[in-house]
Amino acid sequence: MTKEQIQEYTLRITRANRSELIVIVYDLAIGYIESAIKAYDSHDMEAFSANSRYANKCVGDLLEALDFNYEPAYPLMRIYVFVSKQISLAPIKKDKETLEVALRLLKKLRKSFEDIAAQDDSAPLMENTQDVYAGLTYGRGSLNENVGGSQNRGFTV
Repeated sequence: MTKEQIQEYTLRITRANRSELIVIVYDLAIGYIESAIKAYDSHDMEAFSANSRYANKCVGDLLEALDFNYEPAYPLMRIYVFVSKQISLAPIKKDKETLEVALRLLKKLRKSFEDIAAQDDSAPLMENTQDVYAGLTYGRGSLNENVGGSQNRGFTV
């Protein structure tokens, strides 16, 4: 993952509510699977295995986020376990087809959670974060972001 992607995900996480955070985890898992497939195509088995592991960790996070007080959690759990097995098999078999199956399932589920997140108007989970303003200044060939907000962030005694 590039430095710019890390910054983008960090910004999204700081502004996300509970359901938007799930969509972000889906995005991370999908991104890692796509990176693993690209690594496989370029015969970089080390990156293929690493990205598969990272994707599997994201699926594990989705599995942990399930709330079993609601009925859809059980079918989702079965899907996540299946996807996790498919991702785990890819480096063992040295084959990208199982990743492609997992990718298709995650993309379909992501779309559903994106629709749910669009209806969720709850407050962001993180409080006391810095505001980021894009477009106030321009650098050479790029758009700069300025960080603003209170200098007194964190714990106070």
